[in-house]
Parts: sequence; C-alpha cells; structure tokens
Amino acid sequence: MEGPSPPPPDSPPPRAFTQGVGLVFQFVGVTLFLVMFFICCGSSLLSKDWATRSELTHIGWGTTAASAPPPAVPAQPAYSAQRALTISVFAGVFFGMALAGTGLGMQAGSRIAAPGAVVVTLVGTIFWLVQTIFAASAARSVLFTIIAGGLTILFAILLVFAINAFIEMRKNPPPAGHDLLPPGYKIPYSHYHDDPPEVRLAAELQQRRERLAVQQKELEALEEKIKRSLEDDPHREQQS
Repeated sequence: MEGPSPPPPDSPPPRAFTQGVGLVFQFVGVTLFLVMFFICCGSSLLSKDWATRSELTHIGWGTTAASAPPPAVPAQPAYSAQRALTISVFAGVFFGMALAGTGLGMQAGSRIAAPGAVVVTLVGTIFWLVQTIFAASAARSVLFTIIAGGLTILFAILLVFAINAFIEMRKNPPPAGHDLLPPGYKIPYSHYHDDPPEVRLAAELQQRRERLAVQQKELEALEEKIKRSLEDDPHREQQS
C-alpha cells in the first residue's frame, strides 16, 4: 500500500527573476547615487585648486580654436579631462537615480520598467566604455581608468540581467490594470494607522462620550435603587 503522495512543491511567483533584478538595480542605483553625490559635495571641502584642477583643461581629445592669437591663449582640447570628470560625476548621479527608478518599477511589475532598464544599462555601458578609453588614452589616469572600467563591467552585467528580465516580462506580462487601486480604496495614513491623527482623536472622544453615557446611566440606576430602598424602609430613614 502506497503512502500519501508528497505535496507538489510551491511554484515560484510569476516574474520572480524580474523582481529580484529590480532589487539589485535599486541597491546598485542608490549606492552609485550616494557615492557620486558625496564625491561632488566632498571635493569642494578639500581645496579650491583640488576641486577645480585647472591643469586638466589642457589634456583631452581634439582641439578648439583659441580666442586670441598664440601664445596669449593656447588652444584647448574639445573634450578635456576636467570636462570628462565633471560629466562622469553628473552621469553617475543620473544613472544611479535611473537604476533605482527602473528597479522599483520592476519590483512593482511595471511593463515599461524592464525595457527602460535595458535602455539605461545599454547607454550606461556605452558611456562608461567611452570614458574608460578616454581615461586610458588621453587622460592617462590609472585611477580614472580603473573606476570607469569597473563601472563599464558593472553596467554590462546589469545589461545582461535587464535583458533577461525583459524576456521574462514579455513571456509572462502582468495583467492590465494590476497597478491601479480598486474603486473606493482607502489609502492608509501610515503603516501603523489607517486614519490621520485628527480622525483617530475624534473617534477616541466619541468612545469616551459613549463610556461616560453608560456610566451616567449606571449612576442614575444606582441612585434610583437607593431611593427605592429608602422608601421601602422608612424606619431606617428615621434612624438616619
């Protein structure tokens, strides 16, 4: 006699990989945003010369026509190392916010989040690859090359994840209108209370009024009972 068959294993939720990729995108995006944000704000705390790095304006790709005849104003590169660093910090902040936004959308099951993640990571991979080539060939900075190369590899990995999430989303799309609130849905005030403090205070006052009304009736009934007992026993009333 065969025993009861084991219960079938629970199937993973739909678009589980996409939601996991969304969590990774949020973590990477927030981290990248904070790092670039503190680099931008913290560089000015060291010194003005270190933050501006005017000598980097003479290193770069291409040349622009000088506004005055040489040697008064030498020709400047069209894409200097200083400009590349400034654009890289700005792009890091932008890509960090974009990754966090698309990651949140993928976790929420948005249909445009996965293709948006593919676009963001593809553009980011191309951008950081160009910055890596510039840092290695023109700026000749080891630190800049390592950082830009690491970000290129990171965005390339995220691009692979985004493509697979996009494929999963195409195979198993979320139902239309799943992210819309049903009619009559009440948005809670917070995670702990559904109503705002004013509504909760009014409800508490109403409950206190109801309790006071019940106590008032109990006191009235007790007083009526005492009066009846005194009327039924006049001798006790005379003694008192």
